[in-house]
Amino acid sequence: MRDQCPFAIDPAGRDIHGEGARMRERGPVARVELPGAVEAFAVSSPALLKRLLTDARVSKDPRRHWPAWINGEISPDWPLFTWVAVQNMFTAYGGEHRRLRGLVSRAFTARRTAALRPRIEQITEQLLDRVAEVGRRGEVVDLREEFCYPLPIQVISELFGLPSDKAVDLREVVDGLFHTSAEPDEVTATYTRLYQVLGNSSRPSGSHPETT
Repeated sequence: MRDQCPFAIDPAGRDIHGEGARMRERGPVARVELPGAVEAFAVSSPALLKRLLTDARVSKDPRRHWPAWINGEISPDWPLFTWVAVQNMFTAYGGEHRRLRGLVSRAFTARRTAALRPRIEQITEQLLDRVAEVGRRGEVVDLREEFCYPLPIQVISELFGLPSDKAVDLREVVDGLFHTSAEPDEVTATYTRLYQVLGNSSRPSGSHPETT
């Protein structure tokens, strides 16, 4: 594994599925080169990934397990710096993770999740009707743009209590968050805008008219 030449990841994501297939050909774990010539390991085996995620010796907090980060070798100019530097429930470790997860889980109990279903089904039907209408006009339908993107964006917008006219803003912010070839100033601007957009919410996160 150590002698294996690292697979260079395309930061623009022009062939995500092709890259995934080529990495899987290298085995369950492959050496990869991230933007900025930062080397890492990509795990493509679901079974191995589950083992790692449930192993107490492994965390997603770079402050605990990444020597290059701990030693200050990764600068804020690195395109993926913000992705790794962020501290939240997904990167928290041990007791802190359990504490944060407990706070979030209250908003997603079985009862509250079930209460969301009718509204999500309604949004889904509206989007499918729109897709069908485009098809009836004989136009090419982009399912990602017309269905796959709008569905979660609208659901998330309503969960956060965002006004309907802010869904477009949230979509643009989400695109920015996943822009892996963005410059450092672009990343900073995206996170600033994220807080501005979410600051327009009219009720606490996790709340919804049909769940309160």
